[in-house]
Amino acid sequence: MESWTDADEHRHADVAVEAWWWWGSGTWLDADGEPCRAGLFVGFELHGRSFDYWAGLVRAGAPYLYVEELRGTGLRAGLEVKPAEMWADHSCDVPFRQWSLGNEAHGVLLDDATEAWRRAYGDPTPVTFDVEWHSSGTPTALAGLPMGAGGYEQRGEIDAEIELVEGVLALTGAAHRVHVWGVPHVPRSLAMPIDAHGLRAPYRRRDGILVDQVLTDAGWWVSVSHGGDA
Repeated sequence: MESWTDADEHRHADVAVEAWWWWGSGTWLDADGEPCRAGLFVGFELHGRSFDYWAGLVRAGAPYLYVEELRGTGLRAGLEVKPAEMWADHSCDVPFRQWSLGNEAHGVLLDDATEAWRRAYGDPTPVTFDVEWHSSGTPTALAGLPMGAGGYEQRGEIDAEIELVEGVLALTGAAHRVHVWGVPHVPRSLAMPIDAHGLRAPYRRRDGILVDQVLTDAGWWVSVSHGGDA
C-alpha cells in the first residue's frame, strides 16, 4: 500500500518535471433556465523555472473556452504564476483534502474545439476561474510510472464560479485530480465511452503530443489523440 506525506502535495525540488491536474463536471442553467451539462479543467506542469498551463470550460450549446500558456515564465512562490497578461495560483489548503484554484486570463472561444491542437484561433475573451476542490476519497497510486517517478490520483468534488463576459457561471459536482512528479502527465489511450452528446475539450502539449478530452455522462474521458485527427 502506498503512503504519502503532506509534503508530497507540494513541489518536489529534485525532479525535472511535475504536474498537477483537476477536472470537474456538473450542470449550469442556460438563458432559459434549463439545466445543461458543463465541465472545467485546470492543468499545471513545471519544467524547472518554466511552466505550462491549461484551463478550459465546456458547456452544452456554447463554444469551448480554452486558456493556454506554454513555456511560460513568471513562476512565483509555491504554485503561483504571473506571466504577461495572466495570473494563476494553485493552493493546497489542507493536504489531500482541499485545494483552491484561481486564474485571471484571456482565453479564446473555439467553435471547432480541435482548433486547440493547431493555432487556437478564436474569439478572445476575458475569464476568471475560482475553484474549490474537496476530496471525497483517499488518494490511490498511479499505475505504470517509471523508476524514480511518483504520483497519485484522487476523487473529489468542486464548487466553482467562472466569471464570463455574460455573467458568472456557478458549477458544482464530481471531480478528479492527478499529481505526478518525475514524469509529465500524459494520459493513457483508452476507448471513449459511447456518448452522442459529449463535450470536447482537447489541448496540446509543449512536446507536440495532442491530448483529447471529452465530458461524457460518465464523467471526463482523457486520452492521447492518434495524430490529432478531428
